[in-house]
Amino acid sequence: MSNKGVPVVRLAMLGAVLWVVGVVGIHLAAPSGAFTARLAYLELPAAVPMAWGTVRLARRIGERSGAGLLEAVALVALPAALLDGIALTWAPGLYAADAADQRAAGAWLLWFLGASFAAALAMSPKRAAG
Repeated sequence: MSNKGVPVVRLAMLGAVLWVVGVVGIHLAAPSGAFTARLAYLELPAAVPMAWGTVRLARRIGERSGAGLLEAVALVALPAALLDGIALTWAPGLYAADAADQRAAGAWLLWFLGASFAAALAMSPKRAAG
């Protein structure tokens, strides 16, 4: 049996684990006011190094480099984004008790996702414009 699928499973598992870590982190940070609009100038840029680290981890776990890095990040993002969609729809209290904090957490998650894809693109080889 080939183990070509193993990195794919590892990447998806990484996405699920990172989702749990993210939910716990957001849940713990929200009561302190970390997700208020006035602190967005701190929380959004803080996502960039976290996203960069996530991409580096995806590259290592997924055994991907070059053009395959973007695919690896998508495989990590997929379960996390699906779980976020489910949780924010039916169990937003996992993130925060306050509805405004829940919306702000959702916005931060979207920012993190975008920052992760931007980091993957930055780490990928340059492609000729087509």
